[in-house]
Amino acid sequence: MTRPVATVLLVTHNHIGFIDRAIASIESQESPYPFDVLVADDASTDGTRERLLEWAASSELDITVLAEAPRLGITLNYARGFSAAQGEFVGVLEGDDEWISVDKLRLQVEHLLAHPEHSMVACRVLLHDESTGSASIAPAIGFARMWTPVNARRLAEVNWFATFSACMYRADALERLSPEVFEITSYDWMVNLSVLAFGDAGFIPQVLTLYRQHSGGEWSKKSHRERDERIRHLLPRYIELSSPEVQVELTRLLHDLESRAVQLADVLDGAVTPLPTQTALPIPRSMGPAPRVSVVMTSYNHARWIEEAISSVLDQTMTDLELIVVDDASKDDSMEVVARFADPRMRVYRFDTNQGAASALNFAVQQARAEFVAVINSDDAWERHKLQRQLDAFEAHPELGAVFTSARFVGEDGELLAPERIPHWHNVFRQRNRSQAQWLRYFFENGNALCHPSVLIRREFYMEHGLYDNRMRQLPDFDRWIALVKHWPIHVLGDEDLVRFRLLEAEQNASSNSRANVIRGFNEHIAVDERFFEGCSDELLVEAFGDAMVNPHITFPDERECEIALLWCNLPCAMSEPNRVHGLRSLRTLLGDENTSLLMRSRYGFTELNLHAIAGTETHEMSAVTREWLSQLEQGATWRGAVMTTPSGELARHVWARMREVPVRSWPGRAVRQFRQVVGR
Repeated sequence: MTRPVATVLLVTHNHIGFIDRAIASIESQESPYPFDVLVADDASTDGTRERLLEWAASSELDITVLAEAPRLGITLNYARGFSAAQGEFVGVLEGDDEWISVDKLRLQVEHLLAHPEHSMVACRVLLHDESTGSASIAPAIGFARMWTPVNARRLAEVNWFATFSACMYRADALERLSPEVFEITSYDWMVNLSVLAFGDAGFIPQVLTLYRQHSGGEWSKKSHRERDERIRHLLPRYIELSSPEVQVELTRLLHDLESRAVQLADVLDGAVTPLPTQTALPIPRSMGPAPRVSVVMTSYNHARWIEEAISSVLDQTMTDLELIVVDDASKDDSMEVVARFADPRMRVYRFDTNQGAASALNFAVQQARAEFVAVINSDDAWERHKLQRQLDAFEAHPELGAVFTSARFVGEDGELLAPERIPHWHNVFRQRNRSQAQWLRYFFENGNALCHPSVLIRREFYMEHGLYDNRMRQLPDFDRWIALVKHWPIHVLGDEDLVRFRLLEAEQNASSNSRANVIRGFNEHIAVDERFFEGCSDELLVEAFGDAMVNPHITFPDERECEIALLWCNLPCAMSEPNRVHGLRSLRTLLGDENTSLLMRSRYGFTELNLHAIAGTETHEMSAVTREWLSQLEQGATWRGAVMTTPSGELARHVWARMREVPVRSWPGRAVRQFRQVVGR
């Protein structure tokens, strides 16, 4: 008999009210990897066992129902299930939960096959309150990548994995567990901590499991105090059975519990806490084949505009799509508006606490199933043929990594902006097409010029090169476009305004030219510069910047570092001020290293004295746009009038010129006061 790749271990006890949904979720799995089903029913008395036997007799799946036995309790029932599993991997589903994606088994098997160093893999879950319909994501926290390693120490701090139903294990790791683990009441947290002694876990960020809270649940029916007391009783034994590094964390938790600094049930539950009353939304299930395009939309307090944004997606002439809406804990009526839509192509998720725009967007991209991902803001809208035009471009140029479009600017009412409100940079998205090297050079010299809510991009890019940096608010997209052109050619439909890009007067979005956005944008430019050339091949570097390099015939990594540092300081361009900040940092680092310091002296004739000179020299010549802006201020223009007609990059450069006159230790107070003097406030 051929060993199955995976065994689905279905664990039940009096789950008759939910078992059909669990069964259906197993039957729905679309996996190229053979799997069997093993049922471990713990002496159900409500008809659950009889229903499972009916299913085993009628299903085309290979199903084994373990022999009837006296009540064992949760831990021993798991022990007999684990020991009887035949698969190389064991994926667990408890009878009152369900898998809400047809990809659950496939994704977890593929992760374990790709990462033999991992002893298990787990996914995000949707915590669902059966009585109210409220739902929450657990855990909310995630990282800017498509999987994250979790070691035993991190899991001891907080239970990332929430439930057995999110987990898949290597069978050989389960076989190596000490029998003592099952001689006490070991909830999923303790079992997982024990498994991680044989290798880290992989955490994949897709929401693949529904963890149901209901009055009959073994854990969810307990009060917070009951959970706390139960774990307090078990924790000393958990400490005895754990590895030394885990013992340190668990001992710290026990101390905190005794000092009342933390309630241990919070640790065990991780992000799983009682749900607030919410607008009930359909469970976001991923069923059927993947669509061609995944559209991702994040929202925060955009109730006024989100209906138009959603409608513009669902009304696309290209209909083979899914729309993933992520609400970042809005405080307005956004979810009431979203709940009016009943399109089966929509999946809606809601965070209980605000995570930040880039983090919410990362979550949305992580849920995408299609080959292509399109981004739209919840206060913008698309023309009906937008996606089709971009797919046509991919058909004509299959080598592309992304296709962008131009946009037209609208106000709060959706109408075109009045002439006096149209910014000078309104043509910034009307870009001609360039080679990868030309785009890299353009970004270096001018900053961003691509419209984020216009992009249609291969999901493969995010999987290979990472998601958005939530440490940024203004420029996380620019950071990604730099990475994109280093690996893929792009195309811009620069003469087609296929996005209605909304500018808000009250500075409610990241596109507005508020003072905070401008200063933040400048600082983020410096952060973007730190990894501008990361992953850039020598060939692309020379093609893009060879004419400005001292010696484009680079051979060794230290030569490359020196050439790049000099580019940051020596190449005159619109972004020379933030570029020079990073360049000076790079030069200081190079001169502080014996090897590169000698190279800088011998090859380039560059010493600390040259560094002193550059650091004390004004290299930026004020642009015509900046001069016009200052002229408006001198003529008595208001702060808002001056800002709304000035590109953020131009304003940021002038802010920097003023801030350089103030010692860094005095920022932001004195810098802000000087800035106010400039703008007449």
